Amino acid sequence: HSSSRDKWESLLKVNRYWLLIQQGDAALKANNLAQAERFYQQARAVDNTDSYAVLGLGDVAMARKDNAAAERYYQQTLRMDSGNTNAVRGLANLYRQQSPQKAAAFIASLSASQRRSIDDIERSLENDRLAQQAETLESEGKWAQAAELHRRRLALDPGSVWVTYRLSRDLWQAGQHAQADAQMRSLAQQKPNDPEQVYAYGLYLSGSDRDRAALAHLNTLPTSQWNSNIQELAGRLQSNQVLESANRLRDSGKEREAEALLRQQPPSTRIALTLADWAQQRGDNAAARAAYDAVLAREPGNVDAMLGRVEIDIAQGDNAAARAQLAALPASQITSINMQRRVALAQLQLGDITAAARTFNRITPQAKAQPPSMESAMVLRDAAAFQAQTGEPQRALETYKEAMVAAAITPVRPLDNDTFTRLTRNDEKDDWLKRGVRSDAAELYRQQDLNVTLAHDYWGSSGTGGYSDLKAHTTMLQVDAPWSDGRAFFRTDMVNMDVGRFSTDADGKYDNNWGTCTLEKCSGHRSQADTGASVAVGWQNETWRWDIGTTPMGFNVVDVVGGVSYSDDIGPLGYTLNAHRRPISSSLLAFGGQKDASSNTGTKWGGVRANGGGVSLSYDKGEANGVWASLSGDQLSGKNVEDNWRVRWMTGYYYKVINENNRRVTVGLNNMIWHYDKDLSGYSLGQGGYYSPQEYLSFAVPVMWRQRTENWSWELGGSVSWSHSRNRTMPRYPLMNLIPADYQEDARDQTNGGGSSQGFGYTARALIERRVTANWFVGTAVDIQQAKDYTPSHLLLYVRYSAAGWQGDMDLPPQPLVPYADW
Repeated sequence: HSSSRDKWESLLKVNRYWLLIQQGDAALKANNLAQAERFYQQARAVDNTDSYAVLGLGDVAMARKDNAAAERYYQQTLRMDSGNTNAVRGLANLYRQQSPQKAAAFIASLSASQRRSIDDIERSLENDRLAQQAETLESEGKWAQAAELHRRRLALDPGSVWVTYRLSRDLWQAGQHAQADAQMRSLAQQKPNDPEQVYAYGLYLSGSDRDRAALAHLNTLPTSQWNSNIQELAGRLQSNQVLESANRLRDSGKEREAEALLRQQPPSTRIALTLADWAQQRGDNAAARAAYDAVLAREPGNVDAMLGRVEIDIAQGDNAAARAQLAALPASQITSINMQRRVALAQLQLGDITAAARTFNRITPQAKAQPPSMESAMVLRDAAAFQAQTGEPQRALETYKEAMVAAAITPVRPLDNDTFTRLTRNDEKDDWLKRGVRSDAAELYRQQDLNVTLAHDYWGSSGTGGYSDLKAHTTMLQVDAPWSDGRAFFRTDMVNMDVGRFSTDADGKYDNNWGTCTLEKCSGHRSQADTGASVAVGWQNETWRWDIGTTPMGFNVVDVVGGVSYSDDIGPLGYTLNAHRRPISSSLLAFGGQKDASSNTGTKWGGVRANGGGVSLSYDKGEANGVWASLSGDQLSGKNVEDNWRVRWMTGYYYKVINENNRRVTVGLNNMIWHYDKDLSGYSLGQGGYYSPQEYLSFAVPVMWRQRTENWSWELGGSVSWSHSRNRTMPRYPLMNLIPADYQEDARDQTNGGGSSQGFGYTARALIERRVTANWFVGTAVDIQQAKDYTPSHLLLYVRYSAAGWQGDMDLPPQPLVPYADW
């Protein structure tokens, strides 16, 4: 009976022990830690030899985050029962929280059977380690290497939605698009009705600029099964589509229609901010401020709207208000790199270069580390522009290379100039950001390049031998190099002008309307030609341009010439103001001067210079129509030449029949109205030898075809024109003080007859350029003029050297050198 009673007592003890353990487990599960602890303590009092009561106390300590007590209890459990896998798991999880290295060391110390019991934790630790390594590689832009680590993670956890997502994303960034898509398709086939898969796949497609495909994939899951993540993503994608349509309308010049489309949508902060931004860009600051104020009325802490108001204050010149609002921005909410970019631009516009530099230096590494996105590309683009503006152009070019990766122009950073400049070529499929990154990078690269151009221009027109039968050669050498934020140049032109020979009578004399030959027949110096070399230096950037130089030294009359101009925009209207002193180069007399026959006075005269200024206007928003106009006024004077003045008005309209990035065909209508105070077109002593009607009116219809390919660029064009001109009768010898006293009475009686004329003319032009290598370019041009407003015809050959090399877009049209005299 005694043994039977002992047996029953033992069974009751065991039952009571496990009942207490069960009650402790239930209390622990309900997070009633104090009650769970009491049950486990009671169980321990019932049986202090079993390990599960101690294990329970360890679990309670773990739940209380009392790591020291938990570790003590788990270790005691293992001393009591080395096979208690729950204690092994508890310690492994405890050490894992403290550090992966400590957990790995603990696992390595376990027996084979203990280790097998927590192989899931060991796999998870390995997965975490690989994930951390992959994240480091991603931050360095080493996408292919990161993808290989994710492959290993996927082997540890087959079918994992988010490991597959990261693997596919990294493969896409590494340029392995087909493999990336295949991974996500396979996942979708394995888990077609899994909301996590649907969300991850949609996120992946959206991240690679495939919003429509992303939305279509979300719709493969019934909306009743959508979780909050899918709903949020679907809303964003639908909003993206509407904004994309609106932006397309706006880019095509239909901003009103774009606004109407957005206003039809349900009210949203994103659309309101977009409308405010558009108003800001078109200069409607009142509408922009009202829109930002409306957003802030609904969301007082909206940092986008607050930044918008800062930008408007800057645009309106209220820097004090802008600084105050900028200082009031809650720093804790300026979290995105795009917001910080806008802050940096505001700091820059307010003149706080140091603060702007700090902001850009902080966000640029972050943008480089992120996967390609519009946000990171905008940061890198603006950082590059800031670096260029603050005197670090080479650093800026390196940042533009990073911006190309961020804008998804290229999957890998270009490593050489040929690859880099090739990536600056325009692409019809580009969005506005890619276009901007390419063009900004190209502009800075070319501004920093050293160019040497050698050209030869043959020009002339038929006339009377000795003064107007012009055959001329100009050999031009120009070196362009970067200086500050613009380009400096050195220029020299070697000019040879030959106007033929006078026809003589039997006595070897000539009485042409030149010099004083109509007063007394001239002899000697039958051949009239001259040679000289001019030099010039100058500089230009987007706003200013100046040059100073000489007319050809070696000519009879040599002068200092030059000019300065200022260009800017008022909304869509571009304007340029200029002041100048330029030679009139249409004849040897006007350009370089001539010397009267030594048999007569031997007086030098000519070398006419135009001293004046002007304004030019242009309107071209990139659409089908464009207009230009210019108005200038000059005082005309020369050595021993009667003073004169002129006013010239020129305007034109053009229509782009074809308006593509690499091909343009235009037709237009031009009008010119000129007035010269005096007609000094004669070649007698005191005259200027330049076309100078008192009335000149012309209308022309120009047609132009411009196109470029990978290594060619050309322009073919021509015009037909009608013109009317009138000249007053003028004294043949306008300056009596130059005429010997014996001839003055005769000179006063001589005049150059006036009159009017009208007729048709034409011009034809062909210009072509070829890229031979990245460093060498050659070109030629032909320009034929047959019009009343006498302009010489030209034949040009040139070669240009690029020190850094250029594989970007060919110039459209080509840009050959223009003789310095014709600037």
